[in-house]
Amino acid sequence: MSISNSATVEGFTTNDPVLKHTKTGKNVCNFALTVRHHSEGGGDPKVSFIDIESWGNLADFCSNNIHKGIRLLVSGAMRQDRWEGEDGKSRSRIKLIAKDIRFLDSNKKEKAALPV
Repeated sequence: MSISNSATVEGFTTNDPVLKHTKTGKNVCNFALTVRHHSEGGGDPKVSFIDIESWGNLADFCSNNIHKGIRLLVSGAMRQDRWEGEDGKSRSRIKLIAKDIRFLDSNKKEKAALPV
């Protein structure tokens, strides 16, 4: 039995993307989305912050075309990073590794990023 690891989120970018290069020369770009969701019982909407990571050509695309405040639809796979903090405590973070990014802003001509 095969297990699928896929997720799609829609939200607004919280920051300009940061493009970095690994020691092996691969491009990686990171940014975050705010995602609104409603709580049970009809309370005020809540906001989650989702870290997004893209690689290769998609990282270049993100670096050149995305900036703070843009509404995006991002699809990819979830990944959990684990490490030990300076205080010796275990830390972890879940992020979405982007495979496809679509612009949803009505102010921009819709663009679609090609999968890596």
